[in-house]
Amino acid sequence: MFNAPLLVVVLAGLLVAIHAATRWLGEDVQIWMLYAFSFIPQRLAEDGVATPVGAQVWSFLTYAFLHGSWLHVISNSLWLVVFATPVVRFLGNLKSLLLMAVSAMAGAAAMLLLYLGQFIILVGASAAVSGAMAAAMPIMYAPGFRRLAQGAPIQALSFGELLRNRNALIFTALFFALQLLTGASEATTGTAFLAEGLVAWEAHLGGFLAGLAMFYLLSRGKASQRLRM
Repeated sequence: MFNAPLLVVVLAGLLVAIHAATRWLGEDVQIWMLYAFSFIPQRLAEDGVATPVGAQVWSFLTYAFLHGSWLHVISNSLWLVVFATPVVRFLGNLKSLLLMAVSAMAGAAAMLLLYLGQFIILVGASAAVSGAMAAAMPIMYAPGFRRLAQGAPIQALSFGELLRNRNALIFTALFFALQLLTGASEATTGTAFLAEGLVAWEAHLGGFLAGLAMFYLLSRGKASQRLRM
């Protein structure tokens, strides 16, 4: 955490700063921010209302910068530091940003497929963090992973190697089990659906799968990477 790349520190700080600013500016600003930047599936229905016009497009990404509580933003920021750090060191800044952006949009798309036409307010960087978590697996379980922090080149696991890696399979199984358990129990932790405080586990799964796919797409043809700050 104390040796995280600058990009990761800036992103985590930005999430906290946005949440602090919206809280400080008051309820009217909070409500406007939600209607302008949160992801609401109803926006894309025939009778949906986009507030403002265009929010049905940019909210696929901007919802990830808003959070429902201090617990929500702090937990997402901490997990971002943990899992985005090896991804940024391996892929570099621009590719890592693209990976997390696509993961966030995939999380929103998953919610859209399941809740089209419903007025649900979705906020939080959890889908992007889930994407970073998935992308971190081929790096974390690669031989010599610890050398990456010192700038030494490492070779990430191929997709086939990942499927044969026991630790990676256990990690993935636990992640999916936790998400499905959360969905089945309708656990309330204040980390996604703003009104009810429900966890958007569907968005987590969408972000996870997108993050894994994006990692292999962005790292294709590159056997090793050096430390990038």
